[in-house]
Amino acid sequence: MQLNMLLDTYQGQLLTKQDLSFYERWAMDYFHDDSLVSDPYLSITLDLPLAKARETYQCYYSSAEGASFQGFLIWCLARALKSEWIFSTRNINGKWYRFDNLPIFCPIAVGGDLRFKDVILENVTSLSWLEFALYYRQSVDCNDAKLEVLPQEVWALCPFIGNLPNMAFSSFQIHRNKLKTGRPLFYFGQRKTINGEPFVPLSISFDHANSDPFVLDKLLARFNALTTSVIE
Repeated sequence: MQLNMLLDTYQGQLLTKQDLSFYERWAMDYFHDDSLVSDPYLSITLDLPLAKARETYQCYYSSAEGASFQGFLIWCLARALKSEWIFSTRNINGKWYRFDNLPIFCPIAVGGDLRFKDVILENVTSLSWLEFALYYRQSVDCNDAKLEVLPQEVWALCPFIGNLPNMAFSSFQIHRNKLKTGRPLFYFGQRKTINGEPFVPLSISFDHANSDPFVLDKLLARFNALTTSVIE
């Protein structure tokens, strides 16, 4: 897909110096300089508390057609990613762009010869919960399982949100595409109980060029706020 088509399709725009802080300009250059940094990605796995999110989901969201708690978490995470705009910046051929409507890539385990299928969720942040709950359910349940649905240059831009509900990992690091686009990658693990409270391990990999622990903390705070509030 040509660059202009990517920008038109996914609401992208070239970033200028005026769009970025001094630190952001420095980091985007430094961490993508192959002579200085071989791999710009950082990885962290944390235990995400679920008690308040689960309570909010049960009270206000669970009655929607097709509703699932995992779908609710993905819907809130997509909204948090958009609100913390730096996570929507991508590097293409050495230049940084901001995209406001990238698809979400969710690998789904289906077993058999294929093992996984690619679920591509479009226009997520423009959908209400009622719309998204049904859309997510239909996408996950679709029997038309495929791999490599998107061209590589598009797939490498998409936020990656996976779910491994049977794996109680304490640390998980996913491989990264050779294209250093700056996309974040998330993997939820098996839910568990700690001191009587529900948690889920969440593996996060992020590019130090366009994000860091400081902005990741802001992203998680926004995600937590969304999962514990009623969104119109």
